[in-house]
Amino acid sequence: MKKSDNSLSKRIIGQKQISILIHGLAWLIFLSFPVLFFNNGQLGIKEMLGAPAFWLFTGCFLILFYTNAYLLIPYAISHRKFVIYGISIILTGLLLACYLQPFDRLMRIGNQTPQHRNEPHFSPTNRPDFPPPFPGGNFPNPDHEWAPDQNSHRAPRRAGQPIDIASVYIFLLTISLAALYRIVTYWMETQQKIRLVEQDRMNAELSFLKAQVHPHFLFNTLNNIYALALTNDDAVASSIHRLSQLMRYYMDERQSDTIDIKIEIQAIQDFINLQKLRTGQNCSIREYYTGLEYPKTIHAFVLLPFVENAFKYGLSTIEPCQFSFEVILTPTSCELNVKNSINRQVTEQHRTGTGIKNVKRLLEHFYADRHRLTIKQDDHSFFVQLILYISP
Repeated sequence: MKKSDNSLSKRIIGQKQISILIHGLAWLIFLSFPVLFFNNGQLGIKEMLGAPAFWLFTGCFLILFYTNAYLLIPYAISHRKFVIYGISIILTGLLLACYLQPFDRLMRIGNQTPQHRNEPHFSPTNRPDFPPPFPGGNFPNPDHEWAPDQNSHRAPRRAGQPIDIASVYIFLLTISLAALYRIVTYWMETQQKIRLVEQDRMNAELSFLKAQVHPHFLFNTLNNIYALALTNDDAVASSIHRLSQLMRYYMDERQSDTIDIKIEIQAIQDFINLQKLRTGQNCSIREYYTGLEYPKTIHAFVLLPFVENAFKYGLSTIEPCQFSFEVILTPTSCELNVKNSINRQVTEQHRTGTGIKNVKRLLEHFYADRHRLTIKQDDHSFFVQLILYISP
């Protein structure tokens, strides 16, 4: 199934490209938040992107996300080290909240803006509401807190907090998103493996179905051709040609995924013509094909097994037997109708129905919601109707 393998590989590559694109867009949005919302218009985009605190903020949570998603969580799951994982997460959170404090550092960028040239110089001379200088011309140390007096309009300086609460919140959000991302990724990978296993199983069943060239069919066909050759019958050459074409179909199409429906119809006709070599005057075979001008492709060996099954359980060289085969193509569907009489002796010997079961599984796999299979049986006949809803 080289074609299906190639399509599966292309689908996997496409999913990876989409995943990379989604990651890029998500981090672009994340990086834009500090620039658009946390800056308060104090810095330009160029100055904001050039600030070390900005890259400390984004780098901390970017590294945290991918380290947690691709290293810590897989290690904890594969080695069952959940306690170690929890301790590492707690220590990382404390490192961010108490030491690095990326969010607080990001918020202090605006306070470090140098004074622009065009802005007026503020002094007690041009600002009457500016507080008078301290006695002796000495200003208090900016690293110490001071309390305003009753005559001062200056706001007190806020002391730095020992814990960056906002970074803790973003840290927990990042950890949760990484865990959710890893869970979803594991689920998608599991589903992908299940599909691959199902595909391999269906390929194996299809190969088994294609390999079911019954030895007795080949033996009887060769015996019939030999009998024709002894009587110098003109049908010998055509019978050998049909047999070779049918065997070629069994062998060559084993490696194909989909084929032109006319190829399978030709295999059905060759199979029926070879079976006619075994039938006598007491057996009637009716064939009807219409709509062959509509181009269609189907999966190989979807129609032929029902024809094989009809001869397997209905052919008799002693009792009268009837067969009817119809293939009706329309612009949107393919219909197969098979009706055969039942040979009681053969039916009692072979009641497994393995071929039909395999075809049913193939139909459920390849045409899950695009087929309708009807099987009816009474005391004297067996009827199968298969409709494939397929377009060109």
